[in-house]
Amino acid sequence: MRVYEIITPSRIGGAETQVAALTRALREAGDNVTVFCPAGRPFAAYLTEQGLRPVTWKTHGKFDPVTLFRHAAFIRREGIDVVHAHLSTGAWLGSLAAHLAGRPCVATVHGFTSVGWYRGADRLVAVSGAIRDHLVGQGIATEKVVVIPNGIDLTRYTVQPIAEAKAALGLPAAPRVGAVGRLSPEKGQDVLLRAWPAVRQALPDARLVLIGDGKMADPWHALAEELGIAASVEWAGFLADPRAQMAACDVIAVPSRKEGLGLAAVEAMALGRPVAAAAVGGLREVVTPDSGLLIPPDDPPALADALLRLLATSVTGGRARAEAAFSLTRQVTELRALFAAVARPTGR
Repeated sequence: MRVYEIITPSRIGGAETQVAALTRALREAGDNVTVFCPAGRPFAAYLTEQGLRPVTWKTHGKFDPVTLFRHAAFIRREGIDVVHAHLSTGAWLGSLAAHLAGRPCVATVHGFTSVGWYRGADRLVAVSGAIRDHLVGQGIATEKVVVIPNGIDLTRYTVQPIAEAKAALGLPAAPRVGAVGRLSPEKGQDVLLRAWPAVRQALPDARLVLIGDGKMADPWHALAEELGIAASVEWAGFLADPRAQMAACDVIAVPSRKEGLGLAAVEAMALGRPVAAAAVGGLREVVTPDSGLLIPPDDPPALADALLRLLATSVTGGRARAEAAFSLTRQVTELRALFAAVARPTGR
């Protein structure tokens, strides 16, 4: 099957790394997959570094007729069977171009976005039940939406003893908490910073590592200084592969204010690390008592309590949970079945 992945990101986050992983997995399954990303975007360079070589040109937002018709021409010329679009601009232009070319479009909805840009797709993939409910609540027919959670390649994640993982990075044995995600208000790293003084009071040698970058980097550096915790906080920046850093953490925190699914939580579970997560969106479907703790969002004292509880106990069921519900193999199988169901003969 010939699949055209269209994504138009301004940064590299969960949706973007998911598209890269899906592209590799679909190709391994025998599909011919092409990825489009606008020229000049960080994700285009990331794809090239990953050996995935995207189709790319300069674009001009949602109302870009040149890009629309270039997509349609590409779909016809290459005999694309299914357009698989991501994010609002990709879904909007991808669905229009697919229809111009007489091909179907499946759009994956990764977050709590306005459905207006997604209405043109033939089918919508919600990455969680929470996203499905969000779409249906905005008037999308239930039968148009299928829930297919994002998955990860579990062969790339091993459960390593925490002492061994810390030693591999030359880290001390002190308690270590990590958080992975862009530095932005919806990811809630400020909640984690406000929770950290209470953790430090109980465990003076504890360390916090924040993996990611974003627009809130400077304000949150200042917040750490204001709270008197700067010396115990490490800012790792964006890491294309954060697995080693995550494995060297005793607990992973996911303090998001909203979250479509929460791949950071899934990755932590696959590494055998417990998760302290806000009970929002798809995280409520990911984290179970055997893999971590759910806490109220925007509640630093509750987060501090959860971190201390997880640092003092042994929660080890995350790997089994990840294998049962969040494997990339399962996701690819379900997506390929959906693509086959919507595809029409191309006449190649």
